[in-house]
Amino acid sequence: MTGVIEISGLTRAFGATVAVSDLDLTFAAGGRHAVIGPNGAGKTTLLNLIAGELRPTSGRIRYDGRDVTRTARAKRSRLGIARTFQQPTVWSSLSVADNIALAAWPHAGTRGTWRRRRYRALSESCERHLETVGITDLADRPAGALAHGERRMLDIAMALAADPRVLLLDEPAAGLTEQGVARLLAAVRALPAEVTVVVVEHDFAFVSAVADTVTVLHDGKLLATGTPAEIAADASVRTAYLGDLGEPGVVEEVR
Repeated sequence: MTGVIEISGLTRAFGATVAVSDLDLTFAAGGRHAVIGPNGAGKTTLLNLIAGELRPTSGRIRYDGRDVTRTARAKRSRLGIARTFQQPTVWSSLSVADNIALAAWPHAGTRGTWRRRRYRALSESCERHLETVGITDLADRPAGALAHGERRMLDIAMALAADPRVLLLDEPAAGLTEQGVARLLAAVRALPAEVTVVVVEHDFAFVSAVADTVTVLHDGKLLATGTPAEIAADASVRTAYLGDLGEPGVVEEVR
């Protein structure tokens, strides 16, 4: 598989603090790639740099062969890079379906497209993404009335509404129950194979169940990259995690 995101010499400093340091990394097209590491390792900063939320101090980011290092966040979104945040961002007063429709609107057609045709595309998009994340029965419920796990699923559905080629997930399993984690896993597995998924996560059982490649960051630097089994057996990784890293596991599906 070719690299859809290619990072070279990427550095981001906040004053004297270097959050990401001279990082070289490639995310394969269609891959399921997890980024893990201790708190303060630079994981969220890396996602912010890829999405365009931050600009690097130095280095380059290439997307689908195109240099997007200085490309604005909104344009990167239109090019196909979508992301979620650690806290789900939804419009609480609107229904679940309306949240997805609003997220999909900028990507549902071009200027001059008939409104009726555009709304039809939105409706089909909403139904498809609700089904993908398993919340079809919540379509008419106000987003503000959802439980945390349900808001997380809605947040992912809204990101999918942008029809991304690359989906960045920042700690999607945080705060979820076991059933919620299983639902999240099912949703990620249901994504089209051509969508590249990059997930930042602390739950290594979830990481091992969803990712084919795992990258470990420590103090903003690349510590190791490999399969989940290789990472779990890596002595340097265990030292960085102070021995707390669990064995690769399997998250049970919701029956």
